[in-house]
Amino acid sequence: MINLVKLILKILPWLLVVGLLSWMLIQEKMSFSKERITEIETNTILTKVEQLGKMELVKYNFQEVTEIKKITNSIDFKLFKYKPLPDSKGVLISQGSAAGCIDLTRIKSADIQSEGDTLYISLPKPEICYFKIDLEKSRLYDLQIDYMRDEDRKNFVQELYKVAEEQIQKSALESGILEQTKENAHSVLRPMLESISDKTIILSFELDEPIIIDDN
Repeated sequence: MINLVKLILKILPWLLVVGLLSWMLIQEKMSFSKERITEIETNTILTKVEQLGKMELVKYNFQEVTEIKKITNSIDFKLFKYKPLPDSKGVLISQGSAAGCIDLTRIKSADIQSEGDTLYISLPKPEICYFKIDLEKSRLYDLQIDYMRDEDRKNFVQELYKVAEEQIQKSALESGILEQTKENAHSVLRPMLESISDKTIILSFELDEPIIIDDN
């Protein structure tokens, strides 16, 4: 009996050491497993967000009147001035649109931070993903270019349409399309991400200057 007690006392420290090491190993595995679950969840969200691609969040429609007038230089003969060519003029009444969007494919793993039941996502800056004229709903008026060659007429009309499209872009920016895109991201995109992740989503945006993508 005494020998048994001595044997137990002899091996007891070793049993304690083995038990402590086993407990530490289990804790490490549990911690590692938890980290892996978080990483998989983040990657799953990232994959689903990338599948959404460039998400259009707002669209503005415009109706504009654009006029171009080019005055031909006169030749001064002292007693009188002579215009070898008449002035050219064109008016375009157009309808067009511009869309604000966020390119979700630019989101990286580093842009998604997890804290408990909350995900913090940094979104790319909003973009004007397109601005264009609806050719079927646009009409040319008061076009005074009859004297021009065919190529010059074509260039004049193209310039008129280009100026009208640039005005759509300018009007969209002045109307606050990028700010509206941000607001709609909170009201449209946030609930979608919360549904995907089953977590509370806090959105923020890059602080860089907004970029404009011209797909025309």
